[in-house]
Amino acid sequence: MKVKISEPESYKRVLEIEVPKEEVDGLYNEKINNYKKKLTLPGFRPGKIPLNLVKSRFGKGVYAETVEDLIQKNFELACKEHNINPVSKGKIDTIKADEGADVSFTIEAEVDPEIEISGYEKLKIKASPNKIRDEDVEKALEDLRERNAKFIDVDRPSRKGDSVTIEYVKVVVDGEERKDFKNPAYPIELGKGQIKDFDKGLIGHKAGELVELTIKFPKDFSGEQLSGKVGNFAIQITKVSEKELPEPNGEFLKKLGAFETLDGLKEQLRKDLERQDLERAKNEAYNKAIDVLIEDNPFDVPPSRVEDYIDHLLEEAARYRRVNEPAPSREEASQKYHDSAVRALKRYRIIDFISSREKIKATQEEVDGEIGKIAVMYNQPFDQVKQAFRQNGTTNRIRADLREQKTLDFLIGQYTPAPE
Repeated sequence: MKVKISEPESYKRVLEIEVPKEEVDGLYNEKINNYKKKLTLPGFRPGKIPLNLVKSRFGKGVYAETVEDLIQKNFELACKEHNINPVSKGKIDTIKADEGADVSFTIEAEVDPEIEISGYEKLKIKASPNKIRDEDVEKALEDLRERNAKFIDVDRPSRKGDSVTIEYVKVVVDGEERKDFKNPAYPIELGKGQIKDFDKGLIGHKAGELVELTIKFPKDFSGEQLSGKVGNFAIQITKVSEKELPEPNGEFLKKLGAFETLDGLKEQLRKDLERQDLERAKNEAYNKAIDVLIEDNPFDVPPSRVEDYIDHLLEEAARYRRVNEPAPSREEASQKYHDSAVRALKRYRIIDFISSREKIKATQEEVDGEIGKIAVMYNQPFDQVKQAFRQNGTTNRIRADLREQKTLDFLIGQYTPAPE
């Protein structure tokens, strides 16, 4: 086998391969003889069909199969010998495969180009969390009370902040009656709906009343079948409930974690807010660091990698798409996700390069710590969870996630690798 390799792009390898006639003939003869042994034709005993007859009838097909096998075999061998790791299926450009002669072909493959990331040691990018104010703690406390509120049925006209349970009696959209509108599964809290006119139209009415509303759906309303259209609703109000917030006293404090005093709860809320804002600030710093490194260290991403990533995003989008929501076309997805796919792939390669260069990795103790958290969350024995994760590959994902996290922390000065 003769091989000539060229690199028209940093991510592309073109292999010109020539397979000697002797190798071609050897594989062809082996295949034709095997074919002869298995072939059955009227008037001939199995295995006794003349070879010339087999060649005349089936030789071209066997030769084509021979060439196909030789292309795959020699392409893989050439990649191995020349340390080429394709990230896409080889694309055959030209083939010369006349019977009785050498076989030559040209095949293109995409690879991840070699990269060298510099400047990451002196980024001087730090996380800058905000100082948590007393007002922030008070708001968090009110949010807690809101989430733990009770709703008590009342016999009066509804007000903003109340919850109402409704049933659709008749729905007409753009002049066409719609039978597919399902009654809301949960009460509607007035003042918090996506369509303000809908909420406002329900205020001031008691349980048992029939309310008629005409609203225009916003252009950005979820669900393209309704966005921008006019709807006429006949709605039966079946229940009006008033929100009752719990007092931040003994029973409420115990429910949230056996806090002895309100000050104790507020202190915990402050710590939670500080932790959350630190995570926000760190994520902002991570993104800024990666953006700087992408800008300062340009390199190509193989197009096939980008397409595979877009396919993955489409699969994820399909999994969480609402019922009756149309799926984007492949062309629309390519336009929408192309830049984010390229950035994500560059981010991965940059992190992988730095973690390898700096010898950053997750320790077994750290991996066990993450597994332990999951075991506690699901109330399962640690050893049982660890064994299951080892078998299904979850342990490797945890290890990779920890390695990435430590590398990102390293970039913003939150982690220093231990010396070897």
